[in-house]
Amino acid sequence: MSTFLTVEDAEYEYEISRSKFIALCRRVRCDEEATETLAEIRKKYRDSTHVCHAYIAHECARSSDDGEPSGTAGMPIMDTLRGARVNEALIAVVRYFGGIKLGTGGLVRAYSCAASGALSSAGRREVADCKIYKVSYDYNVYKKIEKRELQSLYKIVKQEYNRAVDLTYAVLNGEEFLKELASLTQGKFSAQPLGEQRVERKLEI
Repeated sequence: MSTFLTVEDAEYEYEISRSKFIALCRRVRCDEEATETLAEIRKKYRDSTHVCHAYIAHECARSSDDGEPSGTAGMPIMDTLRGARVNEALIAVVRYFGGIKLGTGGLVRAYSCAASGALSSAGRREVADCKIYKVSYDYNVYKKIEKRELQSLYKIVKQEYNRAVDLTYAVLNGEEFLKELASLTQGKFSAQPLGEQRVERKLEI
């Protein structure tokens, strides 16, 4: 089973030597989403001097200096993404030139700072390919275990309270989960495998 970290939307503004940098962090799942997101950003900031960016979406990793000197914008943004070990993530940095040149070193620092600020402001989500189980308990059994922490649990996807308590669980290791559940309930449950699904949960950072 694979897991990775991704990002939530965020923005960060940074000014130096009268140049204004607006960094936007967005989640993108593929090249097409990245292209659409960048088009929206360019449309919104059509009066800007540059819209530089980098993104990572699984096997796709691309960056652009958008007219800045080669290597001074796109790659510093990409290095920020790689350093955070995030996937399905795009950072675009919009620049409004203030009339004072920053030099290549200054540009690298400015774009790095803006990208880092946006990434620090962005929430994190963990994404995992999970096995899904629907588990039914009698109410008296569920009451005994409802506050117990399942070590093998990734996330409770759904809860239903009918004649029995039906919970849909997402887990990383199905065998370990069923063994743990059997130990907690003395085998007093029924489990139905529902296949696999990509599941997300928000992380506190």
